[in-house]
Amino acid sequence: MISNKKSVLALSVASALVLSGCFSDDDDNVVVPPPEPTDPVVVPPESSDPLALVISASVVDRTSNDIVPSTIRFLESGAVSSNIVDVDGNAITSLSDEEGAFIFTKKEGAELSEVTIRVSAEGYFSKDFTVALETSGDSTAVNTLLPIVAKTGDDVSDTTVEASVGTDGTTTSEIVAETTGKAGASAKIPSGVVLQDADGTAISGAVSLNVSGADSNSSAAALVLPAGLNTGNDSGNVLQSIGVSNVVMTAANGKKVKKFSSPITVSMSIPAGKKVNGVEVKTGDMLNLRSHNEDTGVWSAEEQMVTVGALNEATNTYNGTFQTDHLTFFAVTRNEPRCDAGVIINTSGALVPSSGLLVTLQSSDMGELFGITQDGNTTLLTGPQSSRVNVSSTATASIRVFDFSGNTWFQSNGEIPVCGTFDTPLTNPVTLVSENVSITATCTNDSTVSTPVPAAVVRYARGNSSRRVATNGGSGTYTLSDMVQGQTYTVSVKPRIANATGPVTATITADGTAETINVPVTCSVVTGA
Repeated sequence: MISNKKSVLALSVASALVLSGCFSDDDDNVVVPPPEPTDPVVVPPESSDPLALVISASVVDRTSNDIVPSTIRFLESGAVSSNIVDVDGNAITSLSDEEGAFIFTKKEGAELSEVTIRVSAEGYFSKDFTVALETSGDSTAVNTLLPIVAKTGDDVSDTTVEASVGTDGTTTSEIVAETTGKAGASAKIPSGVVLQDADGTAISGAVSLNVSGADSNSSAAALVLPAGLNTGNDSGNVLQSIGVSNVVMTAANGKKVKKFSSPITVSMSIPAGKKVNGVEVKTGDMLNLRSHNEDTGVWSAEEQMVTVGALNEATNTYNGTFQTDHLTFFAVTRNEPRCDAGVIINTSGALVPSSGLLVTLQSSDMGELFGITQDGNTTLLTGPQSSRVNVSSTATASIRVFDFSGNTWFQSNGEIPVCGTFDTPLTNPVTLVSENVSITATCTNDSTVSTPVPAAVVRYARGNSSRRVATNGGSGTYTLSDMVQGQTYTVSVKPRIANATGPVTATITADGTAETINVPVTCSVVTGA
């Protein structure tokens, strides 16, 4: 430490004083001058302690797997989380990143095994994800994807209308936003309704009304559904959505309209053939409705029911409508028997790489992402866990297994049963290599002074794919695992050293050859004076 360096120098001076007999000799009383001050010494920088946990979460486009500029918020138990910190230990409740690549950890001493992350991005459906805050084996890193759905897909709909309200927040004419087709949805606000924020304060002036929907016969509806629909559900059944709509109204200053002085009408499309309690939905049915609070991440049962209207023969969907005095994400729900056998993946063929693989289960009922680790953890969900991701006893899904670079290792032929054990014979489509990178901090004011950086956060990625955290091997060496041989990767280093220039980025070729990355640091200077 710098203080230690000063102490050593001071001790050296004090020792010289004692040994010189107060600057005189005992023979002839010739005065000996005191020692000259030592030359300035540039002190190597100090590093932080290595982190016990690092979460790397990449927000990606569900279709392309490319990262998306986005903002994330942290929630737990229906409130803003107080247990998430950045890698420097600073408390955070939200993060924004132009690359959609986030790193964080949990507060020291926090007994928290998971956190809800709400993702929002321009042109995409906002979505909540439940992210584990626990590592596997000896690893200190959790690499995860947060896949979101663009509002321009074939199985979704989206529209925005602009309007203006009076100074007291009252609508002077009807405001309607409506989409059509299998993903149709709408919101109609009558004339004479006062628009209010979450606190009940009137909102006036220019406003925009956005309505989005999804086809519940496709996987789109499940993919846009926020996580947590079955949180706390221990009934032995699972709730599943059969119709969705998302309604957002925003003032010019960015404040959201949350309440209305009197009810408005909202609708969504419900595909013909959907069953509730084993009976197909028909005109005149009254169905259960649930809403998701984006501020708390909590789903709630609504008192009002959804009325099933006439069948639209062109789209083969029913129009489900209801009255509400607030805006949020809405879902028509049904109950199905839970998958008590659990969801277990049986891999064969190619070995799972050391950094693991990802597996998606995608259907009209679910759109879930899991990780497969090399240590044989093949149980994706136990029976009781099946309810939290809407897996019923008869659930089927399309299965894809892929790596963090987006290469497919297995793809099912359509949907297959997923309650219980299912087989995924793996084929490695690429040659993977790993290589070590040594991170060194060098003083800018004396290039001969350098030191290894043992507590950096090192991430790497190919192109626009997700960012992964390198394994910390100690002594300033980090392993970049399972890169595609011959491909170019960008390595980003957050040194976690005071006065360091960072983050530092470098480009490498995945060829197994060890690399060195230097971190410039403005170092402290001490003298013996």
